[in-house]
Amino acid sequence: MIKILKYIDLSPAESEALEHHVTTVFGNVPFVQNHSWAQPDWSFIKLENGEVATFYNVVLREVSMDGKPYNVAGINNVITPEKYRGKGYASHILQLTQDFLYNELCPAYGLLLCADALLPFYSRLGWYKVATELYYDQPEGRQLYDSNVMLFAPAGQPKLKPQRIDLNGLPW
Repeated sequence: MIKILKYIDLSPAESEALEHHVTTVFGNVPFVQNHSWAQPDWSFIKLENGEVATFYNVVLREVSMDGKPYNVAGINNVITPEKYRGKGYASHILQLTQDFLYNELCPAYGLLLCADALLPFYSRLGWYKVATELYYDQPEGRQLYDSNVMLFAPAGQPKLKPQRIDLNGLPW
């Protein structure tokens, strides 16, 4: 079963479960711990036997790419708990929810910040890496992101290769 919910509509139990998984995966990552992050707008959750089998969150925002505004779906925290890994659940939910994401929520592009080890995973799903300067906000001021940035161009959208992206807010 897949649930698509506005993040603010998550029940306390759902919110606690997702936060537990985020803390388990990223709780000891210095970059994550040392930064402020945007609150998601949507959560996409696959359940198995009443448990979270995989999920991801989305931040909807207008960003700037090479000085032009674009509405994007910022993919955040694609997480599969250890018990469910290796079953293709993350690929499945990302593919299965594309229609809702791009046809109902209507962002022009998907955008994610990605660790080196995950580049092949997202590439298989149609995401592509862009060589860009990406800027984001933090309480102490603007920051330059120093890792991988990937875009997803839904059907009918050209594959942009921006030289500069400004998230116009906190990262996701």
